[in-house]
Amino acid sequence: MSAETFLFRFVDGEPAALDGERFRQVVEPYVVAGGTDIGEVHLRAEDGGEAEFYLRTEGTGGAMTSVTVMHISSGAMLGLLTRVADALGAVILPVGGAAEILREEQRRHLPPELRDEAVVRS
Repeated sequence: MSAETFLFRFVDGEPAALDGERFRQVVEPYVVAGGTDIGEVHLRAEDGGEAEFYLRTEGTGGAMTSVTVMHISSGAMLGLLTRVADALGAVILPVGGAAEILREEQRRHLPPELRDEAVVRS
C-alpha cells in the first residue's frame, strides 16, 4: 500500500498534540533509518514489512501535531501502526477512507464531518 495515512489526536473536534516520547518508546525497536529527533524515521516490523513515518511539529515547544505514514507494508506493519495510534490516543486517517478509531469513545472527539463515517478498527 503506498497511499498516505495520517495519525491525528482530536479533543472536542480540534487537533491536539501527540506525545512524542510515547511515540519514541513504541517505535524505537523498529527503527532502521532516520530518527524521531529529526522528524523522519524508517521502520521495519517483525515480518520484514516497512513504512516511513514523518513527524510534524509546530510551535515554539515543537509539539508533535501529526504523523504521516507512507509506503506501508501489509502484515505486521499494520499492527505496529495500530499500536502507535493506540499509544498516542490517535485516530488513523487513510487517504480516501473513513477515519479509523480504536475505541468508540474517540468518536465524540472527531470533527463533525468525520464522526458519522468513522469505523472502529479491530
